[in-house]
Amino acid sequence: MAHAKKAPKLSDLSKYADEIRSDLAVPRQNDVFRTATEAAFLAANADGTVDADERKTIVEAVGLLSTGAVIEWEAETLLEESAARLEKDGAEARHAAVGAELKELGQPEAALLFAAFVAQASGGIDKAEAEVLHAIAKSAGVAKNKVTALLKRVGSTAE
Repeated sequence: MAHAKKAPKLSDLSKYADEIRSDLAVPRQNDVFRTATEAAFLAANADGTVDADERKTIVEAVGLLSTGAVIEWEAETLLEESAARLEKDGAEARHAAVGAELKELGQPEAALLFAAFVAQASGGIDKAEAEVLHAIAKSAGVAKNKVTALLKRVGSTAE
């Protein structure tokens, strides 16, 4: 990454893990995790690339937050699938599709919270990443002020 960001540790995420898990304890939880992982991937890709540290953080966060329900190789597969869809469809289309899927699953805020925590844990949320989360949220029917509140909840200064 070319820009300097506040770099919280994955351990910062673990402080909120129980709270996030309770938010994600929903019907179709595997689908919510899969879609939330793609949202985190898309936010990490806001600068045009998902580097090895970001990938590692996403995989570790998925393991931490799913309490092992999603294992490392599955998380890696989710990231590969996300990358392939991004390459095929483009960023705007994926933002819209992920938002629509979160809306259909009925859990957009929980998944956006997960994505925001992962983005924050992988070096902080910059303006471009916040814009991606807002775009996904818009397609999911989540109000801008709720996304701003989620970003603040994870310690982001980007809105």
